[in-house]
Amino acid sequence: MSSSSVERASVDAGVSGAGRRWAIASWLTLYYTISIFVLLAAASGFLYWDLQRSLDQQSHDYVRQKMQVLTRILQQRPLDRAGVEQEVLEEAEISRRSQAPFLLRVLDQDNRLFVETPGMAALVPMSVFPPTTGGAAQERRWRAADRSSFLLASSSVPADAAQQRFQVQVALNVSSADAVLARYRRDIAVVLATGLLLAATIGGWITRRGLAPIAAITRATERIGVQQLHDRIETGPWPKELVSLASAYDRMLDRLQEAFDRLSQFSADLAHELRTPINNLMGETQVALSRDRTAGDYARVLQSALEEHARLARMIDSMLFLAQADQARSALMPAPLDAREQLQAVADFYQALADEQGVALICKGQGRVSADPLLLRRALSNLLSNALKYTPRGRRVTLCAHEGAGGMQKLSVIDSGIGIAAEHLPKLGDRFYRVDPSRADGERGAGLGLAIVKSIMALHGGRLVIESTAGYGTTVSLVFAAGPARAIETA
Repeated sequence: MSSSSVERASVDAGVSGAGRRWAIASWLTLYYTISIFVLLAAASGFLYWDLQRSLDQQSHDYVRQKMQVLTRILQQRPLDRAGVEQEVLEEAEISRRSQAPFLLRVLDQDNRLFVETPGMAALVPMSVFPPTTGGAAQERRWRAADRSSFLLASSSVPADAAQQRFQVQVALNVSSADAVLARYRRDIAVVLATGLLLAATIGGWITRRGLAPIAAITRATERIGVQQLHDRIETGPWPKELVSLASAYDRMLDRLQEAFDRLSQFSADLAHELRTPINNLMGETQVALSRDRTAGDYARVLQSALEEHARLARMIDSMLFLAQADQARSALMPAPLDAREQLQAVADFYQALADEQGVALICKGQGRVSADPLLLRRALSNLLSNALKYTPRGRRVTLCAHEGAGGMQKLSVIDSGIGIAAEHLPKLGDRFYRVDPSRADGERGAGLGLAIVKSIMALHGGRLVIESTAGYGTTVSLVFAAGPARAIETA
């Protein structure tokens, strides 16, 4: 089987497996129902056990009480047969009027009948009683042919005065107690079945009501598209966790909308920036081809085309760098650097240009930063290039290194140029954003220099800070957090 067939089979299996999965509402309803059923079963089982124990205890206590009464009579008057018969007959009359009839029988030491409740032989024969051992009473349960249940007890009673020993047999009809327990079991079964149905119904309703916010979030998610990024979830009296989820979802949409707006703006700006040099190239080429030209004319056209090509190359190079920085594809190699040394190196590189423009370059301050040396010099070069571009002749640009609060290191480029209006400051660093070109005396840039600096600082875990006052100059600072920069692996 080919690898593509295996992949398709895996996908199909995953889809079919996903189709067999239960919904979270079903799982919650099932768990709730099982929990309620277990609680009801445990409570019912405990109550049944307690009732059964109480009824058994009452039966055993009653049998022991009757046996003790008859035992005392036999021990005190062992030869008084008439007295014993009278007691047995009185107990029989009491038993006849009670809900739990009981029977008495007395045997002599030769196991001959001494006295018994009338009709006892037909109901409970002597052979079903437990044998006596010593003086302790023995008990057992017995079920008659008519399904009647009896609690049987037998005991050996010594009568020392007459040197006789009697055997007392007591039978208590406990069928009524068994009937009570049987009815209770039926009631428990009804309660459990009803509780199971009610738990399933109520659990399903509670679950659906509790998961309604999730359904609302799901519907909102399904509506989201390029044209609906502005939609947000309208929360109600929801649980705190779901309100937090909805808020996080709305914040995610805010970020997506911001990123999409920036991407749209970037695409529009990119098309505009590329259109200008391409139109220039096309126009110059069409003019050159409109009629025969001299070699000098063609050379000037080629020279102009080369400048436009160089501009396009710089723009593409900057865009590639920004794309790599966004995707963390740049291999950051931080190292401890002397800040003054880095500033001086960049100043030395631009010294000739500064002299040509009549601008003084000054380096001052001390400090150490942890940064990639190539990226740091690129950032400083972009800042110094901008500063020289907007600083009039006869003024100065200062490169300064100093330590801020909390161990932060700041590398600043301070010019005394024309400054920047306050409304432009929040947008500086956006791609292709430029202040009014009329403020630039030199070549018009593409608006990517500060964006590159901002990306370089983001790679180092730092930030770009711009302060400016129109007419008084601009201060641009690279702020590095205390501690080493975080290395980013190459993707």
